[in-house]
Amino acid sequence: MDRHTLYLTTLALLITLSVSSLSAVNEARLDVYVSVFTLTYFATAAVFRPRRRTWDFLALALLAAFSYIVAVRVLEVLKP
Repeated sequence: MDRHTLYLTTLALLITLSVSSLSAVNEARLDVYVSVFTLTYFATAAVFRPRRRTWDFLALALLAAFSYIVAVRVLEVLKP
């Protein structure tokens, strides 16, 4: 099997498993889903190291969304 096909198949499987697991525990917060998707995407990309022809726009979007979520959570803790 081609490495790129294996990467995409693994990523799809892991995202499906993470959605199933989060919905099984009745998680409804969007920030949790985005955080788990970000972790899954970067872990899978680190393992398979797919070749890119352009910048990884999905990684940039996920990182920006994750950074925003973390900043909001930190401000909730710091703000009385």
